[in-house]
Amino acid sequence: MKILLCTRTAPYAKQTLGMGHRIAAQVSGSLDILLVSGNEQQPFQEMQNLAEEIAVELRAADVEVGIYEESGKVSANVLREVHEHPYDLVIIGSRGRRGISKLLFGSTALQITEQVPLPVLVVKGRVRQSNKYLVCTSAGPVSERTVRFSARLAKQMGAKVHLLHVMSQVALNVRGTTLEELEESAEELIAHGSREGQHLEEMLVLSREKGIEARVLVRHGLVVDEIISEARKGRYEMIITGAHLTPGVPPSMVNDLAGQILLATKRPVLVVH
Repeated sequence: MKILLCTRTAPYAKQTLGMGHRIAAQVSGSLDILLVSGNEQQPFQEMQNLAEEIAVELRAADVEVGIYEESGKVSANVLREVHEHPYDLVIIGSRGRRGISKLLFGSTALQITEQVPLPVLVVKGRVRQSNKYLVCTSAGPVSERTVRFSARLAKQMGAKVHLLHVMSQVALNVRGTTLEELEESAEELIAHGSREGQHLEEMLVLSREKGIEARVLVRHGLVVDEIISEARKGRYEMIITGAHLTPGVPPSMVNDLAGQILLATKRPVLVVH
């Protein structure tokens, strides 16, 4: 797996580099560390030193590591790099801006997850090394790609996978789901062969094909609220979700579930296109 890690001088740089270190050490391949400089000279020097320490450890484990320095916007640098080189995963940090701060300055993490057509891991909040991933699924090819990539990463990282499907009132109105199915557990949905049950069974099969025996979970209610609640309750290391990219349609015009999750949670989020 070829990984691009991009971070800027900020409090989250250390945990972003730490997460990249852990993943690169397990998946082998190569890691390119792109350090984007700000105005503070001393913190940038500290970030350079940490990147060099990580590089020494990874190179000793036969992982190819490159360290590069740039200035300017993180989003612009990441977009340039992914268009020039064949990466499999992008890792970035997030300030976790909320409220008026987000409105004034925007969200670099959102810009990157919307524009980069690759899996993007956004490191934010306190990183919990639980080695347990919460993978959000819904029917369709987006979930298939999400589950395949999640299972591949989990296999290499030695992590457990919990597949979460949220049953909402939308399912009743749009998909012809019955009232009874809206209250059933994952096991009951699978046993009864409902549409959602068939989907969950298919996601389990995809996980097994990658060598992962996943666990399926079903929650009932508002999708984002239930995802965040389960992530908090289960103490997951990261939330993994799919994202849609529609050619010619700006992401801002699409109901962006991945973006809502990213803004609502205080833990790492992996967005798979």
